Amino acid sequence: MLGYWSPVTQSAGFVSKGALAASVILMMAGFTLSESLPAYKTSPDVLHPPSAEYWLGTNGIGQDVFIGLVRAAPVTIFLALVTATAALALALAASSLAAFGGPAVRGAVLRVVDVLQVIPSILLLLLLAAWIQPGFLGLVVLLALTGWHEDVRVALPILLRELTRENVHFARRMGASRTYCLRHHILPAIWPAIVGLFLQNVRQAALKSAGFGFLGLTDPRLLTWGSMMQDAMEHLYTDAWAWLLLPPAGALSLFLIGILIIGEGYSQNGGLTGKEQYDPG
Repeated sequence: MLGYWSPVTQSAGFVSKGALAASVILMMAGFTLSESLPAYKTSPDVLHPPSAEYWLGTNGIGQDVFIGLVRAAPVTIFLALVTATAALALALAASSLAAFGGPAVRGAVLRVVDVLQVIPSILLLLLLAAWIQPGFLGLVVLLALTGWHEDVRVALPILLRELTRENVHFARRMGASRTYCLRHHILPAIWPAIVGLFLQNVRQAALKSAGFGFLGLTDPRLLTWGSMMQDAMEHLYTDAWAWLLLPPAGALSLFLIGILIIGEGYSQNGGLTGKEQYDPG
């Protein structure tokens, strides 16, 4: 699928940095504009079509869709980034524990991962979300705790491989500490995999959080692009669906495509093209 974007990413560094900058700018702009924008409140202008007064129209209770779209942008993006970071941190901690802890610890960690992979995480997430209707922090915790084990299966073999490199053994024989080896030998070698896992987690977190919002399983006060799409479900048989569904769906799609382009750009720069990228020799 990433190959489809290869013509677009000939200037890989420019594209990836541009897409990342656009995501950050969009998130920061949402935080900044939220202080100056009018409140996302109800009004008598229910289901008003796009106009000079309401650029993207209004929803079923008179809220301005454009204001909601801008206010939801930083929440949606920041939620995906924080969730991806939390899940990756848990996965790297578990992988490091398994790699440095010996066969017994490694076996215990892998058994936990096996159990979590057997449990249908999406079903568990739906049940928990329907029960507690999580807000921002609750959604981060739920998504991170049910997603970290998938990264362990990727991170652990790479980490074990790097621990057996000659440069690491030589550094240890010369008196280098584990911290030094980790910072100067292991971490630079596994960094491309970490970036790849992070971008994958961002996409998954954005899609899952949007899905929960779309299904109405999150806190009603948590404004995301997914919850805005849920507002359109009651008006699918009217003309209002176009300005209620398309703006948040389009914004989410652009964000996901941006993350995809970042990954492709990083790959074109030699970061994620396969096993040979981890072999210095």
